[in-house]
Amino acid sequence: MVTLTIAQQAFEIEPDKTLYEALLGQGLALRKACINGACGVCRYRLVAGHIDYRGRTPYGLDEAARREGFILPCIAYPIGDVGLSELRR
Repeated sequence: MVTLTIAQQAFEIEPDKTLYEALLGQGLALRKACINGACGVCRYRLVAGHIDYRGRTPYGLDEAARREGFILPCIAYPIGDVGLSELRR
């Protein structure tokens, strides 16, 4: 288990689930559209830790958004504890 912190709430999540799946499992409804990294609707800023896309490409983020720390939870897996910016609904 790893810890996911978002909006000052901490959740223990399984590292083999995407951040999107983990947050849904905690009862949090997130913005979504494609669920495959293409649209960017679910984007959040990673404020702590690291993620892995496991070979997938976050097409929904341009280079500027990536440099600013945005990630796509729909295809992102945590590498250890992670923190996301304020919850967007």
